[in-house]
Amino acid sequence: MRFSSRPLLRAFSPLLALLLVACASDGGDGLGCADAPYADEGPWAAGVTSLDVDGLPVEVWYPAEPDAVAGLERASYDMVDWLPPDLARNVPVDADTVFVMDAYRDVPAAAGPFPVVYFSHGISGFRTQSSALTAHLATWGYVVVAPEHPERNLTQILEDQPVRDDAYSQILAAHAFMQAENEAASGRFAGRLDFARVAVMGHSAGGGAVQALFDDSDLGATAWVGLATVAAPTSETGAGLIMGGTTDGLATPELTQRTYDDANAPTKRLVVIQDAGHLAFSDICLIGAEQGGVIAIAERAGFEVPDLVLMLAQDGCRETDLPVREAWPVIDHYVTAHLEAAFGASSAGLADASAACFGGRVASYLHP
Repeated sequence: MRFSSRPLLRAFSPLLALLLVACASDGGDGLGCADAPYADEGPWAAGVTSLDVDGLPVEVWYPAEPDAVAGLERASYDMVDWLPPDLARNVPVDADTVFVMDAYRDVPAAAGPFPVVYFSHGISGFRTQSSALTAHLATWGYVVVAPEHPERNLTQILEDQPVRDDAYSQILAAHAFMQAENEAASGRFAGRLDFARVAVMGHSAGGGAVQALFDDSDLGATAWVGLATVAAPTSETGAGLIMGGTTDGLATPELTQRTYDDANAPTKRLVVIQDAGHLAFSDICLIGAEQGGVIAIAERAGFEVPDLVLMLAQDGCRETDLPVREAWPVIDHYVTAHLEAAFGASSAGLADASAACFGGRVASYLHP
């Protein structure tokens, strides 16, 4: 089926009017709207921990009991940690380079077992870059595993080093590690992971990893999600979701539509967010925002920012783009709803009416 915000405005039906009234209390952000239940946080708190998989850093978000995080400070990460040492030492001490996640460091995991989602970041990205989404998924009962891709992360680009892509093998290594953790007699993830329910998710260049892992690996994934990407699995199995934005200059709306059209999944969905850019699917636009953003901080520190980083770090963070906090409820809802449906938990939140919850932020929504 097809939903478009423009026809909605031209032919405003009484039914949809009632839906908008029902959601009016949230100002169109989807929160509290019955037809978009996954825009809100889930019943769990989100824990987060850092693992070492044969020298490769891997971040994991997971469900935790709400009582386990009571009174604790939220976890954070600092973008300076991804700068080459000669650049990091020049960052002013008052630079706002820290992002506080909606997750709590190293708290006990809830009992489970929970489905597992593997996340691949893009070029010039890093493993924690999309914590707003990964922590949200944890509150709905998902364990999200995100390996660092040092061969194409922010550090590699800033050092002007050749870029390659080892995400396929890195995610498979993380998968083997998590399987061992699940089978261990004790430990944070012992007996808490359900490998009969596995999904892969990638942002930008991470979509290439999603395609390779879903089409040609023993990961056993039955669902996939591509965020601002032009790559999608060709397999005729599973359930796929493509999300993009109308102002993305990299994964343009035309390329996003083509990626969706070329996908062969028997169940596939496309969500395009009005005025959202490439980084709407990450935390990056909010880091240092009150100081002009990460590029402004870098330039004040005397960095010579590579053209690739300049392009990637601004698409979605411009004044003309939809503020990312307004895009996140749309992303949170459709990614979570897609996974819930793919794993047979619920089909809620996937009808045309869901788009009306977001007050025109959904430019188009295609679904079975």
